[in-house]
Amino acid sequence: MQKKLHLIFILIFLSFSDVVLSNTKNIIEEDQKTLNILKNYLSNQIVVGKANFKFLFWNMYDAKLITESGYYPSKKFALILRYNKDFSKKSVVDETINQLEKQKPYDQQELEEVKALLNRAFREIKKNNKFIGIKNNNEAVFYFENEKVLETNNTEFINHFFDIWLRKDSQDPEFTKNLLGKS
Repeated sequence: MQKKLHLIFILIFLSFSDVVLSNTKNIIEEDQKTLNILKNYLSNQIVVGKANFKFLFWNMYDAKLITESGYYPSKKFALILRYNKDFSKKSVVDETINQLEKQKPYDQQELEEVKALLNRAFREIKKNNKFIGIKNNNEAVFYFENEKVLETNNTEFINHFFDIWLRKDSQDPEFTKNLLGKS
């Protein structure tokens, strides 16, 4: 009888631990300031996916996609980038414009408007700096090192900006697949 109880206890424990362990991939491992920022925009914060972006042999940044449901697409989500090396503001703005132009041709006036938004959003980047982009329906808010740096309701900019990482034909489809939790 004692062996049966012991066996039942072990089976219950293993079943419970499997549920607990299966949910650990969705745990957000961030500092309290970041968690507070996320809570301001997302009632629940569940990780959809994580990805690491490398270019040639350089480890560029880690990314994390968070939604209220744990699924994407969603009208509300957060994208967190943690940089793994230093970057100049100019290089990040230029590369972001390059990625945006892969989605849509910009005339000179549009390009200047986009560049102005990006210059407000980005700073000189040091290793381990964090950038948070939050899409909240038709608005977006951007944080750099937990400081709000930009708010915009320019939906075209918002959609193209986040699509740098989230569209099917991104520069690194495997990265996007991991970020969308489809790996």
